[in-house]
Amino acid sequence: MRVYFGAALCAALWLGMPGAYAGPQADSVQIKAPQAVRLAPGEFDDYAASYDLSNGQRIGFFSRGQRYFVHLYGEAQMEMLPRAPGVFATAAGTRVEFSDKGAAVTIRNFERLVTSVALPADTVMVASR
Repeated sequence: MRVYFGAALCAALWLGMPGAYAGPQADSVQIKAPQAVRLAPGEFDDYAASYDLSNGQRIGFFSRGQRYFVHLYGEAQMEMLPRAPGVFATAAGTRVEFSDKGAAVTIRNFERLVTSVALPADTVMVASR
């Protein structure tokens, strides 16, 4: 009984020593969530419009207060979150990048906006007003 108790006590003391056991913390990586980007009043106005996509579809962007949405006609609208000036992302992973003061837009992972038709992964769509 004493041998088992002594071995258990030694093991407990050794594990409790600083630096004796690195554990999973030594191999862990901390990933921070993207910082929330807030748009200035009127900043979204350049983007709030309808665009003709290169595949012939039409897409629209609009806001309600401080919330921003994309609506591919014939599909459900999705909320977009601002990521950087002129850059937005949906929860599904679609990335929308406006350029030329909103005259053009590039949509990456376009297939994630479309629920009615299967599209290849990483589909990029370009649109202009």
